[in-house]
This record gives sequence, structure tokens and C-alpha cells, in this order.
Amino acid sequence: MRFKVTSYSGTLYQDEIDYVVVKNHDGETAILERHVPIILTVDEGYIKLVSGSNESFLIVEKGVVVFKNNELNVLALSAMMAKTYQKALSAFMAAKKQNLEIEKQDNMDMSKLERELRENIMKSGAGRL
Repeated sequence: MRFKVTSYSGTLYQDEIDYVVVKNHDGETAILERHVPIILTVDEGYIKLVSGSNESFLIVEKGVVVFKNNELNVLALSAMMAKTYQKALSAFMAAKKQNLEIEKQDNMDMSKLERELRENIMKSGAGRL
């Protein structure tokens, strides 16, 4: 079956696999080739990807898994893949921490710009009669 992971930044991963196991709030669901169409949500969980004797793990946050016509599509807010669950989780947490730091810096920059704009408006006397 074909496998594809997409986020807001585009396609993250795609490959051919034999089957997957989706771990979400409902438990684990295995999806094999020619499985009936199914849609699953994953708030926080993982997808175990198996191809022959190779396994990979995809950590997913806020995702939807759609299987139809032997194609598994994962739409996720964020996702990180590695050969083991622990490595995938570590990489996911590191990326999440880095994104939070970037977001924090962006928020501080925006606050500074808003403050400067407010000061310039007051200095210019805009809005006064």
C-alpha cells in the first residue's frame, strides 16, 4: 500500500509499506492491504509502519488517518518519523521545543513592534482634532 504524510508545510514522508498500526485514544488499529476504507483521528499517538522486516514509527500530533483504495494518507499538524518509537518521540519532542522557542521569539518581536507603533501614533498626534 502507498503511505503519505502531509502537514501544513507539505509532504513530509511517502513510501510503500505492508501494513500499519495506528495508536490513538481508542487503542490500536491495524490496517492491512485491501482493508475497508477507514478514517481515524489521532490527537497524540503514533503510527507503526511495517515494510517486510523493517519497522518505523511516526509520532503524530493532531492528525487524521484516511485509508482508501490501498492508500494511507496522514494529515497532521506535526509529525516525526524514526526507526524506533523512542527515537521518533525524542525527535518529535525536540522539534516541538524548538518550534515553541521560535514562536515565543516571534511573539516577543510582535509585542515590540506593537509598542513601537503605539508610540509613533502618539508622537504623531494621529487621531487628535
